[in-house]
Amino acid sequence: MMRPASRFVQPGELRLHVTTWGDEAAPPVLLVHGLWDHNRSWDWIAARLAQTHFVIAPDLRGHGDSQWASPDGYTLGAHVLDLADVIAAMELEQVVLVGHSLGGALGLRLAAAFPERIAAMVGIECVTLPIQRDEMAAHRPYPLRLRDWIERRRNKRATEPTRFANADEARQRLARNHPELDAETVKRLAIYGLREAPDGGYAWKFDPLVRGRPPEDQRADDLRDVLAATACPTLLVYGDSAKRPAPGPDLLGLMRDVRLEIMPGGSHLLHHQMRDAFCDLLIPFLKQHSGKACHA
Repeated sequence: MMRPASRFVQPGELRLHVTTWGDEAAPPVLLVHGLWDHNRSWDWIAARLAQTHFVIAPDLRGHGDSQWASPDGYTLGAHVLDLADVIAAMELEQVVLVGHSLGGALGLRLAAAFPERIAAMVGIECVTLPIQRDEMAAHRPYPLRLRDWIERRRNKRATEPTRFANADEARQRLARNHPELDAETVKRLAIYGLREAPDGGYAWKFDPLVRGRPPEDQRADDLRDVLAATACPTLLVYGDSAKRPAPGPDLLGLMRDVRLEIMPGGSHLLHHQMRDAFCDLLIPFLKQHSGKACHA
């Protein structure tokens, strides 16, 4: 596997960890992980892409080796700002962005807001976050959603992060939660996802408060605006055995240049579960669209 390089950038108030692979002169690809994940989960895919591309993978704020934010600092907008800042700090004119789940949702927002920076977009199970699906299914007044969010945040603040006696215990938990993943994948995800706890044992690196979007992030109308403003060629990849449904014609119809691929047997972690099949979709798309920025 190609040896990656690690660096830190601090374009704003937080220090962000970035891992890169390949020749900096090659066309750039930005890989953005999902919730509770880290940038080294892209290792296998990054090694393949680095044969022809310069691959950049940041740890999102509050994840991996990036700095944790304040408790109210995990809005979608704050994450998108970080991605825009990483692109600027790396002195990149434009990128192809590949994002999983939350990372893909952030990528869509970045592509909508800064179309000149995104040549093309690949999103894995990313269009509707759970909060937006709930909002679209049954609208609830803002005061009720605000109250629910405050109560959940208070409960989360009072909850201690999960502790493991050793790394093996953490790997076993990860394997139970994701039986579709092979042992080597589980091992590597755990190696880069764990930190030693100050009082002994191990804990996951991510900030427990990263989950739980404020009500302002839940507006279904904002999602529709994002999709309508996404001008770049977009490949959406979903698994047919995943818990989150693929977007229907009502949402896909808002986008200007979109292709939906359903992977039979694919889970929410299909890019880990069926890596080769995913790369068979990804690599031709990259070859076709690298270096072609789109404008609104």
